[in-house]
Amino acid sequence: TDTQKFLELCPEPRLYCFEPDPRAIARFKKKLGPSLNKVKLLEIAISDRNGTIDFHPSNADGDAKDWDLSGSIRRPKNHLTEYDWVRFDHPVTVETRRLDDWCSEAMLDEVDFIWMDV
Repeated sequence: TDTQKFLELCPEPRLYCFEPDPRAIARFKKKLGPSLNKVKLLEIAISDRNGTIDFHPSNADGDAKDWDLSGSIRRPKNHLTEYDWVRFDHPVTVETRRLDDWCSEAMLDEVDFIWMDV
């Protein structure tokens, strides 16, 4: 939804989107549909190091079975006490990149705006 709004607000954006959760990646591609060619989607996590790490995607039971709106490269703790119905059962290995390193490789000298869900 945020990416679609940025596409509406900016006539010629250069958007780089980072997403490590395979479920969110699929939802992103489906939701953006024909607008997907206007963004660069990188299926990686931004981290303090380059390599791979376990990503802990959320899930739940009952009506929230397909809950996929949270996840972390750190093993969740406080989240579990605040939202005891959410689980993090099956970590997946994802690629990680340092943002500075990625910017250098992409030859980005300047970043105008960062919208980050942390």
